[in-house]
Amino acid sequence: MWNFNSPKISYGRDSLEALENFSGKRALIITDEILSSLGYDELVLKKFERSEEILVKPKEPSKEEAVELSEKIREEEPEVLVALGGGSVIDLVKAARIISEVDIEPEEITPFTNLEELGFKGRNYFVAIPTTSGTGSEVTWAIVLRDEREKRKIIMANEKAIPDLAIVDPIFVEKLPKKLVVSTGFDALSHAIEAFLSTFSNPFSDALSLKAVEIIFKNFERSYEGDLEAREEMHVSATIAGLAFSNSQVGLVHALAHAFGAIFDVPHGEAIAAFLHPVLEFYKKKGVEKINEMSKYVGFDILKEVKRLSVRFGVKKIFELDFEGKINEIVKKTMEDSCIVTAPFVPGEEDLKGLLGEIACMREKS
Repeated sequence: MWNFNSPKISYGRDSLEALENFSGKRALIITDEILSSLGYDELVLKKFERSEEILVKPKEPSKEEAVELSEKIREEEPEVLVALGGGSVIDLVKAARIISEVDIEPEEITPFTNLEELGFKGRNYFVAIPTTSGTGSEVTWAIVLRDEREKRKIIMANEKAIPDLAIVDPIFVEKLPKKLVVSTGFDALSHAIEAFLSTFSNPFSDALSLKAVEIIFKNFERSYEGDLEAREEMHVSATIAGLAFSNSQVGLVHALAHAFGAIFDVPHGEAIAAFLHPVLEFYKKKGVEKINEMSKYVGFDILKEVKRLSVRFGVKKIFELDFEGKINEIVKKTMEDSCIVTAPFVPGEEDLKGLLGEIACMREKS
């Protein structure tokens, strides 16, 4: 038996007003220092009569930070927990909320962990408000934390990690810097494409994937140029793509990006953007027919359009890093990443070394 998982979603301009349903509740708002400096936290804080705020560093969170935040959640005992930020802030709160109620290590949060049996009751109503248009974390069961000691990313997932309410209000992305428009836009695009190609894809995720791809290709460049209507469309499409991959899973693009990002401390979206086209080319060489099927559905060549956007936005810059000496380590971490399991073609170590070698040659020729 399969289930389709989704939180309640409020979207569109003024959707932040959904918080007024909780105005009398005691709230704890977690956001990052940059968003606070922009005054976005005030938009949320003023919706509550009683609230506290915790500011975190604007970076990918570690499991130690999740444990630290879980202790503060236990101390504050909020009725409503609000994560305001990009995927990093939302993932941090997802993990902290669970381990604030259940005495387990973050790594033990898996799809097969019965958290209710361990005592999880969902004591805090969890609201996620994305301020970027890419991760889809506001609607997914996935969590990504850094393991600083082992230089790796920990990929976790559980139905209880899904927020109770996602508020997708475009007001938070109107001033998004162009660099983030690109990296988060490619992240959303990769979610939509990888969800469709996944071996766990299904009729529900396929429909969402195709709609997200259609919206993203129509609006990505106009969003980059600052068109507010396109920004709103990209914001909604990122959530749609999040629903798709949360109910289907991703694949090799994410497995490689997690490994590369952990070793070289490259932001997730930039690594995703760099690997998306090379991996799709790799799949095509390996005979993955679903790429052609997706192109047929959307009415254009997915590979050509991804390449065009990659060139348009210059996304291969991370390959300027001298990574040849780290290929074995990248391959090892990629093979250990859970995302690789649902790839439409699961590569072996030699396949990955060949792919990374080809990417290195492309850099030398450019």
